[in-house]
Amino acid sequence: MEENVVETRVRLVDATASPDALGSMLLGWVTVLLALTAFGVVPMGGMVLLTVFFSGFGFLLVSYIGYKRGEMFTLFAFGAIAVFVWSFSSFSLLPGTGIIGPPSANEVAAFLFVFASFVAVLGIITLKMPCRLLTITILSASLLFFMVGLHALIGGEAMMTIWGVWGMFVGILALYTGCAITLNSVYGKMVAPLMLCGVKK
Repeated sequence: MEENVVETRVRLVDATASPDALGSMLLGWVTVLLALTAFGVVPMGGMVLLTVFFSGFGFLLVSYIGYKRGEMFTLFAFGAIAVFVWSFSSFSLLPGTGIIGPPSANEVAAFLFVFASFVAVLGIITLKMPCRLLTITILSASLLFFMVGLHALIGGEAMMTIWGVWGMFVGILALYTGCAITLNSVYGKMVAPLMLCGVKK
């Protein structure tokens, strides 16, 4: 009696959308908003700080989707940014409730310097990735955090203006990156340049 053996092959396709565009847009949005506070356009009040705080949930979502897709960099980078924005907004808001005292200038500076170093490492890691615009954005963000930390340490209107201008530049870069990723994905081709290296456009 003959047996017929049928071989079945199942191909699994990951249909999960890339979260990188959302992460870039959130980063740009928050950075531009904070830069506006440096120019005195909007105060560093509840609206700005709560926006920064709730953006943390968006960054956490981006990190989770990266985890589901097996993207270590997305998980690592945006998960850390989520913790950063929650910490930053919390130590700015909580002193008003009396739960904790206001942080000292040295504490804020140390917090920002350490995070700036972490972001710089992320920028170096992106050199192994094809998108040079991402590298420029992340390294620029690292310099921004260092500037803000320096301002927390030494103060001065000039330093605030400098980091405000640089923050606006970084925010616009991040917003453009997010929009470009979305636009190219929707059209299925390179519509908005992303400074890709070693990838056929």
